[in-house]
Amino acid sequence: MVFASRRDALTGLAATGLAAVIPRSPAMAGEKLASVVINGMPATPSVVMARLIETGALARFADKAQLKVWRTPDQMRAGVVSGEMAVFGTPSYSCANMRNRGVPVRLMNIVTWGLLYLMSRDEAVQKIEDIAGKTVLMAFRNDAPDLIFRMTLRKLGMNPDTDVKLQYVGTPTEAVQLLLAGRASLAVISEPAATAAQIRGAAAGVTVRRTADLTAVYGRLTGRPPRIAQAGLGMREDFLQANPELVRAIHQGCIESARWVLDNPAEAGKLGAATLDLAAPVVERSIPHFRLDVVAAADAKPDLQHYFTALMEMSPDILGGRLPDDAFYWGPAA
Repeated sequence: MVFASRRDALTGLAATGLAAVIPRSPAMAGEKLASVVINGMPATPSVVMARLIETGALARFADKAQLKVWRTPDQMRAGVVSGEMAVFGTPSYSCANMRNRGVPVRLMNIVTWGLLYLMSRDEAVQKIEDIAGKTVLMAFRNDAPDLIFRMTLRKLGMNPDTDVKLQYVGTPTEAVQLLLAGRASLAVISEPAATAAQIRGAAAGVTVRRTADLTAVYGRLTGRPPRIAQAGLGMREDFLQANPELVRAIHQGCIESARWVLDNPAEAGKLGAATLDLAAPVVERSIPHFRLDVVAAADAKPDLQHYFTALMEMSPDILGGRLPDDAFYWGPAA
């Protein structure tokens, strides 16, 4: 399988000096920024960012704090390379790939430790091994969901290119629509779309089962805890250098906001509904399924390197040919 994609073209711009540079921040002179934008991912972890903005924890650093949610990984990568996105939700491997290809980024933290599930309408599929010879819907080709699914199948001794038929779609929402319409019986779906599939299915009289937790399956096969350092926040280097205290505040705010989300799922569901354009009960019920635990990248480094090494065993190009350097892993003491 060839893993080269639009990410290579996008990140290649940085090496040629075409990436726009964020203007030097007024915070360097002790002044507040006019605004700070966190560009969240289209998944349940963005509820943490929404809570961070709601608390006003960044008010002493910026007059205005905003959360915007990107739609696709390609949109996120393009925004980071151009300089438009300075703080961004990202699959951890994608941030590492960008750095290895010359984009000046670092990983701030990990927020979710696994949120992918095999959802099924097929009664014959009771465990992941039962999917041999079947068609599976998958969003975001060559990105984290696809890579983690392939990584897991390889550990099972299956060839993801020949033992199953992967049918790629644009987004998790599209996968849910096709699954509920009966045009597919199996799909790998991230949260909160996985929970949405179950809730919407129940309303339509369709049973959608959470057949396999890919994170738990991978942990079982590797003898590790059910945790994959899947996604968190990244940042551009120029933003970090201009605003080190703001970065620390964002990270600490994520820790505190994550506690609130876990302790207040109903309120978090309402907060996340507008952010993710989903019904509040969907967001609320998805919260237990995305392994929320905010850990600084420096502290998560052993888990990240294990995950990155497993990805590189499939293809070194996934990480841009090597593990990222030590400076990639930000920590609050840095």
